[in-house]
Amino acid sequence: MQQNIRNPAVAGAFYPADPSELNTLLAELFEKTSQPSSQPTPKAFIVPHAGYRFSGQVAAQAFRTLEGRRIRTAVLLGNAHAALFDGIAIDPHDGWRTPLGTVPLDEMVRTRLIELDPTLYHQSDIAHRRDHVLEVQLPLLQHALPPGFKILPLLFGQNPAGTYRQCAEALLPLLSNDDLLIASSDLSHYPTYHDAQAIDPQTLEHMVRLDIQGLEQHEKKVIRCEIPSLETLFCGTDAIKTVLEIGRRLGWKSELLDYRNSGDADHASREAVVGYGAVMFTAP
Repeated sequence: MQQNIRNPAVAGAFYPADPSELNTLLAELFEKTSQPSSQPTPKAFIVPHAGYRFSGQVAAQAFRTLEGRRIRTAVLLGNAHAALFDGIAIDPHDGWRTPLGTVPLDEMVRTRLIELDPTLYHQSDIAHRRDHVLEVQLPLLQHALPPGFKILPLLFGQNPAGTYRQCAEALLPLLSNDDLLIASSDLSHYPTYHDAQAIDPQTLEHMVRLDIQGLEQHEKKVIRCEIPSLETLFCGTDAIKTVLEIGRRLGWKSELLDYRNSGDADHASREAVVGYGAVMFTAP
């Protein structure tokens, strides 16, 4: 029996802690999405990680495309929000618990990554303990998929600019056709509603085109504009670039599924918003 389990850090805050309430909310979010067209099994997503009140509808648009599919391992990629460290932190637990149950970690791939580059990959409970960026994806996965899948949570710390390439190169030979990559990232942080609607679609366009260089140039250009209250264009920098790098090498196709920002939520302020986008990648 699994004994070494990570308990949820943000249940009751980012999403309901009560299983019945959580299931009801997820069913409502999935029901409000548009019906996915017939298409190959998704290979990767870029999805937001805010509270479900704000970004759950956008995320659900991606995760609903998994209904009826079977996934072996979902590799969860994010940039750390709750701890400072170097390298890439792999969660050391046997499984992650949510109100919907416990999902096991892929111990084989975790071990292989550490063996490949022990200076870059390291196990860290502290890095993952209070971070929400990967945890919020798990109930959505549990709602969409039948039991039996595993996860591999990877958090990027403070690293040189090209670390995402190292991660892509390490993951490529370890991924099977039944695996899924999930890059967890919100978009623009704290511009006005109007400014976010001008910035975020351009950001998403570069992601859909798997254009890392264009994305970097777009980021620099927007930052130079000194838009009031804008702090960043996206917070999952390494996670996004890892998915784009792998997708570029494998010739993936991509599609923008949804875009909104926090100002679209009921009774939410439009003076300082956060953007949310969902991008899906499929094999050619």
